[in-house]
Amino acid sequence: MNETTQARRPDKTYSKHIMLTEFGREKIEAWAKANRINFSAAIETLALLGLDDERSSYAIPALRATTLQGIRLSFNRIARLLSDIAVESAVARTMAEGIMLQLVREQAAASPDDFENRMRVSRGGRSPLDARIRAHLADITSHVEQAAIERIKKPVAQVENLLVTGEEAG
Repeated sequence: MNETTQARRPDKTYSKHIMLTEFGREKIEAWAKANRINFSAAIETLALLGLDDERSSYAIPALRATTLQGIRLSFNRIARLLSDIAVESAVARTMAEGIMLQLVREQAAASPDDFENRMRVSRGGRSPLDARIRAHLADITSHVEQAAIERIKKPVAQVENLLVTGEEAG
């Protein structure tokens, strides 16, 4: 293999300030947009294409760098969203455990000898009180689920937009 086919754009890039005419900048931006790469990758690819006739050896590194940049950005967004979800889940569990412990404590203080039996609610029995408790729990659960759905809609929409953008780019 000769040196030109082995040449690759390094993973690390370096800042270089250049001056462009409005016409040149617009043309490069349009080419970058049409090829779905960033301005820096576009200007480097176009410069390398102009210096050598082996187009594929220069286009691949630019496309690779741009693809990796997109993957990193997408991964970081998804990781942040998953982190938010994990935190919300941990907060909800901690609060639920605290509330449950408080209820058990109150029952234990009121009936220290048989609070375990007093706290039992049958899952399918005919006791009117148990049926009311189950219905009330179902109502509370429904309201909590709706509130959770509303809270999570924004992050889910962000993930959906990210995935749709990724599909359109492919």
